[in-house]
Amino acid sequence: MDLEVLSKFRFVSPAKVRFAETDANGHMNHVSVVIYMEQARTDYMTALGLFNPEEMARAGKTFVLARQAVDYKSQAYFNDTVDTYARVSRYGNSSLDIDYVLINRATRAIVAVATSTVVYFDARAQKSIPLPSDLQARVEQLDASFPPITL
Repeated sequence: MDLEVLSKFRFVSPAKVRFAETDANGHMNHVSVVIYMEQARTDYMTALGLFNPEEMARAGKTFVLARQAVDYKSQAYFNDTVDTYARVSRYGNSSLDIDYVLINRATRAIVAVATSTVVYFDARAQKSIPLPSDLQARVEQLDASFPPITL
């Protein structure tokens, strides 16, 4: 996969691989990729004004993870910086897909490519609910506030 894929992304969440995130082979464990995805998703949704635990608890509305798919491409090691790029790639009635590309900053190698589906959820009624009507406009406005990704 070519780094050209990053032309669609604007948001990045960097993280340094901690020793606890490595496995017996010395590389970043596959579970850590999912943790980095979660952090990027949380950072992105916070920037969109969609992730505020206190407000979510008060309103009884939240996002729940419904699906994740990860393609592992290369290795990262202890102390490497991994940049996790995130973007909304699909809007449904009550769900959205977020795409991720994880890049090893030093080598410029793609570590993983992934997608997750999150569902807007009424915690009290225990059912999905329609996404906020202004969500797509908020995403477009946030993405426009970041410069294009260049490596």
